[in-house]
Amino acid sequence: MNKTTGNRLTVFPVTEAGYLLAKRLERGYEWVRAYSPGELKGGGLKRLAAKAFKEKSAILFISASGIAVRTIAPLIKGKDKDPAVMVMDEKGRFVVSLLSGHLGGANALTKKMAAFFKSTPVITTATDINNLPCVEEIAKRLSCAVEDHKKIKAINSAILKGAAVTVIDRNKDRLAAARKRYARIKNFRFSLKFPAKPSDGAFIFISSVLEEVPENLKDNTITLRPGELVVGIGCRSGVSVKEVGEAVNEALRSAMLSPLSIKKIATIDIKKDEKGLVGFAKKIGAGLGFFSADELCKIKFPSKKSKFVLKTTGAGGVSEPAALISAGVRKVCLKKKKLGRVTVAAAREPFTS
Repeated sequence: MNKTTGNRLTVFPVTEAGYLLAKRLERGYEWVRAYSPGELKGGGLKRLAAKAFKEKSAILFISASGIAVRTIAPLIKGKDKDPAVMVMDEKGRFVVSLLSGHLGGANALTKKMAAFFKSTPVITTATDINNLPCVEEIAKRLSCAVEDHKKIKAINSAILKGAAVTVIDRNKDRLAAARKRYARIKNFRFSLKFPAKPSDGAFIFISSVLEEVPENLKDNTITLRPGELVVGIGCRSGVSVKEVGEAVNEALRSAMLSPLSIKKIATIDIKKDEKGLVGFAKKIGAGLGFFSADELCKIKFPSKKSKFVLKTTGAGGVSEPAALISAGVRKVCLKKKKLGRVTVAAAREPFTS
């Protein structure tokens, strides 16, 4: 399970035979929630499916595929928003990846469910059946977010056709990890920079920096934003999720950094119940770390210490030292920037494969 699926699998068996399979699965994994056929009657299935979609829970229907399709049809929004959806027959013979196979993780979950029931997994995505990687898999493997989902189809088509595909990343360690993983694909290339001259094929550009893709390569380049930024935040009491979000986005963009690359939020421990701060981290799916004033005071940070912050928190600064501790580095990539009632800084966490 992963962040996209919300670390849960909701199972909808419409028959008693299917319910027996669902209960076996529930006993096997603590992250599985199985409903009974009785709970799904009288509109229960549609209501509970809508709830699962909203909560980003993966879904397994144990039913006819038609039931699954008709139930989820009104709920589908897009491959970057929909959870994993699978369907299995009540005898457990086949498990079918139905929706969000890559980004939502349905393909991987289908294989997992099939292994559990000793069933046959049915996966129909073209890259998988041709034993080729896809953009979504590469993004997941390297902990990246896809910036423009509309370009996924074009890049995956290039991969399927055997066109040259160049992975570009200025982070040498991450590029080496990509090369190690995908060097078996004969048409894949790996580079620290874009080619100086016009080039055919497709490009997968990995960067947390908001730099421009060369004009002549924009149409055949997809950008992945690596989850590597630790954002340190200091704030006044009572800030809203909107305030925090606007401040973080403005601060990062002023430093030419992509908000899609946020991995963690870091702050002082007295803010552990600050609803706006905690709510923002939850909204973007970022980890949240808290540090004591004593821990923050031990860190050398670039900006001048604040007497006001020292008086109110016991630390001479919050955003910069919190980001540095959480990222495990000594330099920030964004010095503290005060925006209204929120102060933002950021550090780049080193890549580990």
